[in-house]
Amino acid sequence: MKKINALLVTLIVSSVFISCSKDDQEFVVGQESFTLENISNVELINFEGNEVTTASLKSSWENQMKEEGLTVELNTFEIIETYDDQNNKLYFLKTTSKDGIVETGAFLSKDLDGNVYRVGQKKCTCTGCPNGCHLEVSGSDCTCSGCEGDTSKKCTKTETIIINT
Repeated sequence: MKKINALLVTLIVSSVFISCSKDDQEFVVGQESFTLENISNVELINFEGNEVTTASLKSSWENQMKEEGLTVELNTFEIIETYDDQNNKLYFLKTTSKDGIVETGAFLSKDLDGNVYRVGQKKCTCTGCPNGCHLEVSGSDCTCSGCEGDTSKKCTKTETIIINT
């Protein structure tokens, strides 16, 4: 009976420790989710200072892509962690369309107000095929992988550059 009690106490303490350490992280990196809220432990805002939710981001980016000639339904989100040339940690928010043909995303920048990150303008979009053409981030650059095994399809990268005047 003592062994069972000791085992239960160990399991409970371990689960509390693991759940607390997850909450201390700003993001859940490298895990796809249907909602932003499941992979972010910080407040996300846009450049106007308004809160960014799963619904608002999907609506905004889907409308932007529609203006660019792409009709998509964004489905999953993922936080990518990378480092710039000075070894500063960067976060990139990637989203993938329901059919897997479009991947797009933007960098997240830490705001001066504590646990708040700003979602940048949509920076890179990869379109082409569901079995490749994946958006990859290295430092402050993004690239698209090729369409593996399907030479009849081409992977196209669109990069948006915002110029502040």
